[in-house]
Amino acid sequence: MPVLSQPEAMANTAPPVIILVRPQLGENIGAAARAMMNCGLYDLRLVAPRDGWPNPAAVPMAATGADIIENATVYSSVGDAAHDIGFLAALSARRRDLPVRYADPRQTSSEILGHGGRSGLMFGPEASGLDNDEVALADCLVTAPLNPEYPSLNLAQAVLLMAWEWRVAALAATDDNGLTRQDADRDTTSTSRRDPAREPRRDAPASIQERDRFHQRLEAELDAGGFFISPEMAPAVKRNLRALFARAAPSSQEISTLHGVIQALTKTRNRNKSG
Repeated sequence: MPVLSQPEAMANTAPPVIILVRPQLGENIGAAARAMMNCGLYDLRLVAPRDGWPNPAAVPMAATGADIIENATVYSSVGDAAHDIGFLAALSARRRDLPVRYADPRQTSSEILGHGGRSGLMFGPEASGLDNDEVALADCLVTAPLNPEYPSLNLAQAVLLMAWEWRVAALAATDDNGLTRQDADRDTTSTSRRDPAREPRRDAPASIQERDRFHQRLEAELDAGGFFISPEMAPAVKRNLRALFARAAPSSQEISTLHGVIQALTKTRNRNKSG
């Protein structure tokens, strides 16, 4: 399997990963890969594609993005697909009744550049889009200010829109010599001028997978403790809890601490059960 390289020096951040959740048509996956290649994105991850994978219908539509198709990886869940991603944006044409942070494509691209770690852009299936539980895994929900009478984009258009916004932001942060403007400022001034928004956090943010596993454990223990009194309200309460921790943007170490908190709080109950 060939290894894709990135031929151009751009801003000091890896391009975002593209995650297609339950994509339906191979042709749309191929067109999305072509849009990625247009803008210098290379990592395509598929979650439970409807028609399986590989899909021969994807290759002709990918054109010069065929290598992206060949290197695409398949996962069974969003958490697994986002195992190394610290910032995840969910894309949707409609707003949700969820306690999530909203952003537009341009804001999100700037946030990806400032994040410093691995980022991802998540798109739902063509017919229905992402479900609420999938959106709750993300750090923000991105909607584009399109015609309110018809804001829906097809899958490849949505990927191209976000990939282009990232590319514009990355190029704007890069001078003609391939140095970021931040680096150029340091070279031409005696005092280091640092932009905290563009520097990685000292504590690496927890990956989406780490956060998802913590939430699964928290929800299981809360369920065992009788917290979810109303089965009808349980899904909404779980999404609210996930949104709360997403806003906090915990680090890997903080997630480990939270696991320890759960362990301590449930130790007596588990001991009594075993006795």
